[in-house]
Amino acid sequence: MSLQGTVVDNAVCHPRNYDFYMCAHAGMIGTTRPTHYHILHDEIHFAADDLQDLVHSLSYVYQRSTTAISVVSPICYAHLAAAQVAQFIKFDEMSETSSSQGGGHTSAGSAPVQELPRLHEKVRSSMFFC
Repeated sequence: MSLQGTVVDNAVCHPRNYDFYMCAHAGMIGTTRPTHYHILHDEIHFAADDLQDLVHSLSYVYQRSTTAISVVSPICYAHLAAAQVAQFIKFDEMSETSSSQGGGHTSAGSAPVQELPRLHEKVRSSMFFC
């Protein structure tokens, strides 16, 4: 059984880049999934321990779970939102009106990009994709 919040930030990490491994959740033997985090740019200049504490705290605020999850919740929400938009675009592609309107945007030498669907006012400020 691994301890929740276990961080490895030396020995197996990159010698120059800022990265670390974290097991944010406790699991039975063989079920804990450590996550490898890479810090690309730190504008706030967090101390390593403070940033790792923030990452650990963010693993507890996922709406679909009452315990910690293996990756931070903003990443899970981004995946859910992207999957929902993919469903909207698939639905839009199947409709006959979208092909006749041609509501995409193009830049020089690129394929047209579909305009995102407008959200209903009642769900704009909610996390409806959860």
